[in-house]
Amino acid sequence: MPTIHRSPANRQRYPDGVTNEPTARDLLIRAHALHSEGRIDDAIASARQAIALNPGYVDAWSYLGTTLVTRKLAFAEGLDALEQAYALAPDDAGIVYGLGWCYEFVAYRLQKMPGEPYRDPIEMYRLAAAMLQRCIDLNPEQGLRDDAADLLASIEARLE
Repeated sequence: MPTIHRSPANRQRYPDGVTNEPTARDLLIRAHALHSEGRIDDAIASARQAIALNPGYVDAWSYLGTTLVTRKLAFAEGLDALEQAYALAPDDAGIVYGLGWCYEFVAYRLQKMPGEPYRDPIEMYRLAAAMLQRCIDLNPEQGLRDDAADLLASIEARLE
């Protein structure tokens, strides 16, 4: 496990003057705050710190992967992170949906970038369809199920 170098900026200060190291959850909350400020690189760094503290932190893997895919177009690294989240929580419909959605995002982008050597877009659409069907099969709340079904129908139309 990599060593995390702590700095005073990474510590939380409480009114009684006690200094505590941030938890993985604290670091992910910070990542979301930085993201909302448009500080994507800093947000990614904070998510990586959260994972270093807790390698089993599914939400941090999911956030990292989705952000790398959609904001940095770092497809391989982002999908690796999302696949790690899926490996940790294969029955979490939200994680499954996120992976499917990002597979679709990558497939669409790859179609628009001819000659991109990363992966075949059709293969990516098939992976997306499989994940979205899995999400539906997990019987999540209605809104997520409807979103998965809509995206799955769109992908199936592209594959015909």
